[in-house]
Amino acid sequence: MLKVETDNKIASVCEDGTKATAPCNSERTDKPEKSDKSDKAVKNDKAPKSENKIDKKHKDDRSKAAKKPLNKGTIWTIKITVVTFFLSAFFSFISELTSSNAHISVMAILLVVLVALSIVTDAIGVAATSCDLAPLLAMASRKEPGSKKAIMLVKNAERVSNICCDVIGDICGIISGACTIAIVIKITVDNPTANYWVSILLSSIVAAVTVGGKSFFKTIAVNNSKELIMFVARILSVFSKDK
Repeated sequence: MLKVETDNKIASVCEDGTKATAPCNSERTDKPEKSDKSDKAVKNDKAPKSENKIDKKHKDDRSKAAKKPLNKGTIWTIKITVVTFFLSAFFSFISELTSSNAHISVMAILLVVLVALSIVTDAIGVAATSCDLAPLLAMASRKEPGSKKAIMLVKNAERVSNICCDVIGDICGIISGACTIAIVIKITVDNPTANYWVSILLSSIVAAVTVGGKSFFKTIAVNNSKELIMFVARILSVFSKDK
C-alpha cells in the first residue's frame, strides 16, 4: 500500500489503484478479528466474577434463612398452647374434686359458673375485635381511668379474642360437659334406668343455654363494644396501674 500526501491530507492507495480514506480490504479483515478476540477475553474474564457474586448471594440468603428467628405468631402459639394445657389441668382437677366429694347442689353451682364464664369471656373477645380505637384515644387524652388499658386490649384484639373465646371458652365447655356427666351420675345413682334419658336431657339443656347465651351476648358486645371494653379495662386497672 502507498501513501500520497496532498494539501496536508493523506490518502491511502490500495494495490488496485483506488483511493480511499478507509483502510484496505486486508486491513479491514485483520482489525475486527483482534477486537473479537479482545471482546471474548473480556467476557471470559467477567463470567467467573459474576458467577462468584451469584454464589455469594445464595450463600448469604441461606445463612440469613438459617439464622432467622421464630415469628411472633409462632411464639404466641407455643405460649398459648402451654398455658391452655396447665389451665385445663387445673380446672379439671377442681372439677374432679367437687364432682367426687361435693353435694349435687355444689356441682350445679359450678356448672352454672362455668357456663356463665364461657358466655361472658366470649362476649369480651368479640367486643375487643369490634371496638373502634378512636373513641378510646379521645378518652385517654382526657385521662379517663382505664382508657390506656382499653387501648391495649383493642390493639391486641387477636390475642384477647384467642384467650377469651378459644382458651377460656373451650376449657369451660369441656369441663362443664364433665360436670354435667357427674351430676347425671349423682341424680341416677338410685335409679340407673333413668341414666340414659337424664343424661340426654341435661346435656341438651347445657348446650342450648351455652350457645343461646353466647349468641345473645355477642349482639350486645358488638353494639356496645366500647362500654364493655372500658368496663373490663377498669377492672384490670384495679390489679395493675396504667403506665
